[in-house]
Amino acid sequence: MDDIKIISLDAKADYKRVADLMHRASDYVAMETGKAHNPGFVHSALTDAPPHCGPDDIFLRGLERADGTLAGFAGSIRHYPKQGHWYMGLLILDPDARGDGLGRQTAQHVIDEARADNAPCIRIAVLDVNKDARAFWDKMGFEHERTVKADPKGDGHKRHILKLELTT
Repeated sequence: MDDIKIISLDAKADYKRVADLMHRASDYVAMETGKAHNPGFVHSALTDAPPHCGPDDIFLRGLERADGTLAGFAGSIRHYPKQGHWYMGLLILDPDARGDGLGRQTAQHVIDEARADNAPCIRIAVLDVNKDARAFWDKMGFEHERTVKADPKGDGHKRHILKLELTT
């Protein structure tokens, strides 16, 4: 991680860099959306938030290499599902960057941001089919809160909502 910096991203200005990362991480994109290359997924990762959340409540973080490419992306929002709470919408890594502790450091960065904002907790939804992600978040200390059944009109995935208490 010495040569990788965690930076703030802008949804418009950094769209191409995030799209490039999602292209390289197409295994995850295909798992979630059924399509390896999905511009709609990139757009939603950069812009989706509940209507009550303003631009200051959306946090887009890039894991920037020295050459300017992204090794990863983390998107989170505050005030969801309740005022003051945080939600991590996505943490995705370039396959070449997996397994080196970068995911753990990035997740901890977002957790630290939430803690500095005095959030009582942070949540993430993990696809039921993504067993590796579930093991990762369990090791990070997240606990199962509830399971959301697959929506036949949605993407068809069952999700586990995991929660990490920040005020103990």
